[in-house]
Amino acid sequence: MGYELFIAWRYLRARRRQTAVSVITGIAILGIGVGVAALIIAQAVVTGFRGEVQERILQGTAHLNLLREDNGPIEDSAGLALRLAKLPGVRAVAATSYVPVLLSLRDRQEQVILKGVDLTAPPEANELTTTMVEGVPSELGRQTDPPGLILGTELARLLGARQGDVVTAISVSSRLTPAGMQNRPRYTPLAVIGRFSSGLYEYDAKWGYVALGDALALTPTDGAGLGSASVIQMKVVDLNEVETVAARVREAAGSGYLTTSWQELNRPLFAALQLQHRLIVIFFSLLIAVAALNIITALTMMVIEKNRDIAILRAQGATPRSIGWIFLLQGGMIGLIGASLGLGLGVLLSWLANTFSLISLPAEIYSISSVTLRVRPLDCLWITLLAIVITLAATIFPARAASRLAPVEAMRYE
Repeated sequence: MGYELFIAWRYLRARRRQTAVSVITGIAILGIGVGVAALIIAQAVVTGFRGEVQERILQGTAHLNLLREDNGPIEDSAGLALRLAKLPGVRAVAATSYVPVLLSLRDRQEQVILKGVDLTAPPEANELTTTMVEGVPSELGRQTDPPGLILGTELARLLGARQGDVVTAISVSSRLTPAGMQNRPRYTPLAVIGRFSSGLYEYDAKWGYVALGDALALTPTDGAGLGSASVIQMKVVDLNEVETVAARVREAAGSGYLTTSWQELNRPLFAALQLQHRLIVIFFSLLIAVAALNIITALTMMVIEKNRDIAILRAQGATPRSIGWIFLLQGGMIGLIGASLGLGLGVLLSWLANTFSLISLPAEIYSISSVTLRVRPLDCLWITLLAIVITLAATIFPARAASRLAPVEAMRYE
């Protein structure tokens, strides 16, 4: 151990003639620890929230969608789906359609999007296979009267619908007459045969599933294009390569088509989360910096207290640089102790929050009802290093003041 480190450690542990120095040092350590713990918890919350939302979005929706630029039906959607399934990077393909309707049951009505399920596609192509909580998707393919319907758990609660209830789907049908195009309501009974839960409130409260043929029968085209889906959805092998796969899909489909990926559809959400993350890091970094200001006060008072010691060390041959290193190391040790305490506290509180489910959210606002804090080792490392760097920056001024102290001036009043 170099003598600078030995003296710095001795100064840190020694009893003070001025109690205020010890108190300020303790406050600095505590402030840095609290700041580090808060930043670790905030980082874990943001990481956990982002991860939960992304996982549930990917569980409840397709990775990539292909549709016509005019939003019309896709000619020979089944044949096109077979061609796309052979492309590199595409894992599974299914045709589908989305139909906006008003569901009515007794005295309750809800605006809903009904999604058609292609039961001839591979099971992994339809997200319904992983989100069902009551019933099985294959029941949609049964020729029943009325046709089957699978509701989101929140939608079933809002409608007061149970398995076996018959709801009325009210859609708009367009018809060409001598007087021009006229719209008229169409009433279609649907039997509730199951429920699904994606974990995202906006899907579970606004979506329902029917067989693809039943969805096409509800489209407001009065039979035009019946039998052709309007969207081809795909699951990809690598989520990070979805844009590359999208380019291949557009090339294979030809002109008149466009693609939308899960990243594009949810870009505003993830952009908002990224901005929130940056603001949190800035805010808690400033909190650590404010706590580190106490180190300037503590070390400055210690330099005044140790004037005689500094003079003796200089007289015995210590260089100004060595004197500066003593106080720089002392401040660094204060930061290291505070950061270590904050690291332990942050990890402990995160574990307690996950164990006892302490963080709950209103699902109507945030789409998910709870957050699992995800503490990553890399996050802990950079937060700890950030706190130490901020602390070392705060020690520069008192360390330079100590290194510039003249021995004669220091001993004059002793």
